[in-house]
Amino acid sequence: MASWNAVRIELDKRPKLPNGNIDFDKFRREKYVAVEKITGRPLIVYATDFLNKGKVSACQGDVEIDLTDREGFLEVTQGLTDKVADVMLYSPGGLPDAADSIVQILRSKFDQIRFIIPGVAKSAATMVALSGHELMMEHNAELGPIDPQFRFVKADGVPVAAPAQAIIDQFEKAQDIIGKDPKKLAAWIPILQQYGPSLYQQCLNAIELSKRYVMQWLKTGMFNSPDDPAAAEAAAKKVVDYLGDHNQFKSHGARVGVRELRAQGVPVKILNEDRPLHDAVMTVYHTLLLTFGGTGAYRIIENSRGDAYIRVVQVFTVGPGPVMPVPAPGGGKK
Repeated sequence: MASWNAVRIELDKRPKLPNGNIDFDKFRREKYVAVEKITGRPLIVYATDFLNKGKVSACQGDVEIDLTDREGFLEVTQGLTDKVADVMLYSPGGLPDAADSIVQILRSKFDQIRFIIPGVAKSAATMVALSGHELMMEHNAELGPIDPQFRFVKADGVPVAAPAQAIIDQFEKAQDIIGKDPKKLAAWIPILQQYGPSLYQQCLNAIELSKRYVMQWLKTGMFNSPDDPAAAEAAAKKVVDYLGDHNQFKSHGARVGVRELRAQGVPVKILNEDRPLHDAVMTVYHTLLLTFGGTGAYRIIENSRGDAYIRVVQVFTVGPGPVMPVPAPGGGKK
């Protein structure tokens, strides 16, 4: 198995750039090519440095799927003429509408798409992963629930995130309690005021939209069955009902692994069962983590043919110690 430390040692032995820096880009891109040599299809990579608290702060939280990713996916797909592709995802998720934009770009370009998950792909990234015709995961990798989250600023100015279903449940609980005892209204007013008048309906709409996206993608992707559309509908609904139920998972970050997905009928393949591909993919995964750890890159969208769209924060050092990131105006493109 290609371990993080083995890849780090290999990287450390590579020739340095003229300025003495490690050539992360060349090393990483060579590993993309190694995957393509095994699969015979181009590899597209989408990854963000979402677990690095310092980097997340420096880029002002710009590590989630959003509409700026359209430009990245257009950049790395426009020159590809293949009808099949692999897409590796490493992401905490983001906006469902942005996920839809990514899916439409990929589907307009390729007839067959396989998503590969070496580590974590949560929330909207789970939605994207389920849009493929095939899904392959490292046996310890994980997806997550697809229930949408809402971010808003409370009356005290503190930003918070809350599951849409939890907001709905709180509204309905308040309605029930106040209906039974109007005297308790005063205690609920401070809580309800922070949400705004339209949030309840927005939450209902967001849940419906997220489920609708995934339902449609499953029916026309991995569950596609022109001869039995009813079966495709039923199979897709089972998965959507499971992943979209916040009250079952209790946490938006809950782990959904291979076993759980297969139990719901998702035909996920285990990457580890193909040893050469597993080693090549995990090497790419580790090169991404090493790049994030050693550079200012925080969002990488690339393919195995040399096209890339990378957003960065500037880095500086103050005496001995770790590299410290600071925001670069507008990020960066490479």
